[in-house]
Amino acid sequence: MSDNTADYCTLQQPASEIGTKRMVSPEAQASKRAKVQRKSKQRRLKKADADETVLSAIDMVLRDAWIKGNSENRQDIPAAFGWSAGDVESEAAFCRNPQVPAKLAGAEASECEFEVNVYELSERAIGIAMQETPEQLSELVMQGKRPWAFAVPFTLQGERAKIRAVRHEWGYTQADLLQVIEKSPLRIDSPCTYFGKCSGCQLQHMGYMHQAEFKRQVVERAFSQGNSLFSKLTVNPVSQSPVPYGYRTKLTPHFDIRKNVPAADVPIGFGIVGQRQVLDIEDCMIGTDAVRQGFIQARADAQAKMSTYKRGATLLVRETNVPKDESAILSKTPATELTKSYTLDPKGWVIDVVGDLKFRYPASSFFQNNASILPAFTGYVRDELLRWSRQLDSNNGAGALRTLIDAYCGSGLFGIACHQGFEKVIGIEISKESISCADDNAKMNGADNVEFILGDAACIFGKVDSDPASTAVIIDPPRKGSNPEFLDQLVAYGPRVIVYIACGVPAQARDLNYMYSQGAISVDGQCAADPTNKPSAVYRISAIQPFDLFPQTYHVENIVTLVRDN
Repeated sequence: MSDNTADYCTLQQPASEIGTKRMVSPEAQASKRAKVQRKSKQRRLKKADADETVLSAIDMVLRDAWIKGNSENRQDIPAAFGWSAGDVESEAAFCRNPQVPAKLAGAEASECEFEVNVYELSERAIGIAMQETPEQLSELVMQGKRPWAFAVPFTLQGERAKIRAVRHEWGYTQADLLQVIEKSPLRIDSPCTYFGKCSGCQLQHMGYMHQAEFKRQVVERAFSQGNSLFSKLTVNPVSQSPVPYGYRTKLTPHFDIRKNVPAADVPIGFGIVGQRQVLDIEDCMIGTDAVRQGFIQARADAQAKMSTYKRGATLLVRETNVPKDESAILSKTPATELTKSYTLDPKGWVIDVVGDLKFRYPASSFFQNNASILPAFTGYVRDELLRWSRQLDSNNGAGALRTLIDAYCGSGLFGIACHQGFEKVIGIEISKESISCADDNAKMNGADNVEFILGDAACIFGKVDSDPASTAVIIDPPRKGSNPEFLDQLVAYGPRVIVYIACGVPAQARDLNYMYSQGAISVDGQCAADPTNKPSAVYRISAIQPFDLFPQTYHVENIVTLVRDN
């Protein structure tokens, strides 16, 4: 067991109480409990406030338990457990009435401690635990009943743990891990002093190979949950980061100013798991060497002027690349002649290197934060486009795809990285600042066949005059995904190949399921559209390739290639 597990016990305990036992009268205890309970009654549990990934993982555990008890009948799996599907009153009656005491519901700490079995990890790497043994759980579910669940961070499937129930949610209770009683064989010791308290990493207690498999399963789960037909699709093994630590090129530590806390004692770092407090962090192991140096400087600068802050602040530490020769001109300096540095100025500029390409953009704007994997990440997109250009070519071998459109192009990363092999590349953005950066980056990298245009969200392809039959489109939306308006425009335009890059896999699966519901995607020849009202373009999903840009965390990027069938 990791030495860090001891910290779970003391994390929730005030320093003044560690190693001591305060004598409190029964009357004082009762008064305190009543006060907390009165406050807790004011908080009405709502489904909208719950973590959807936890609720989904709970249902998966219950479904597996039902299957275990019905090994000969896997066809009649209930649509809901503990109540009839669609019975919102029975669902609310169960989910709003926790079956266990919790610390923030007014109970004493000793009343909130339980031993539980961890059955699954949610998409965000939260352990889904229950007090029942596997046999008891299966029997309970078979009887049409539903156990109360706990969401426990820093646990692994198959472990038995001692926890403290902290906060009730809709149908489950958030809990702190106190001790791992029976360890998973996958558990390893974390090298980070702060792991188990800091909210930045969730998976340091799992070996990197197993992290990659977990993330592959997360992608697989997201697709199959949205559409049962998608469960037939193959999710490739995760393309791993070349470095599992020391990869992150951007960190944003923060601090809060609180009353009665001297300026010298204000913690600077990241949030404490399950609390609205900041954990003081002196070093972050997932940052690159340059970022870790900048992190130290950023802390020192903030501490030096802490008395001038009124509400706290979020700091920026970002890696950049500068010419080894300070007198050199950046645009004429090869990427190999740049050296790593850092900036702390949100209004400054950053230079990132991807292979032999250079990208310049504002320090406060978005850019992928793992430079070590970007050559493989962008290279995969380029190779997919060129592969399909060759496969779809039925003429003279010049390639079927002549034009590439980079929607959501930002500062031009994918359009510029994939420009070779195309006659023309068009980047579309709705941000003037991003378009300006992308233009400069295209010139700096000699991508003469690339142009960037300001698009109108209501008519994003309105300025594109290329033949869709010889056009490929890259889309790389923000974490919340795309929207029906854009997807409808995309299908109406009907490019030959679409490459969908996502940092939010559930949103990506949702978007693709929307396209399926509109008849724009077929799986094994099955299409959801009314045969009399099919869209002009119908696609098949040819590849699903996850990438791990953020080791030690639950985040995973995913690239889906869609090829037009008709």
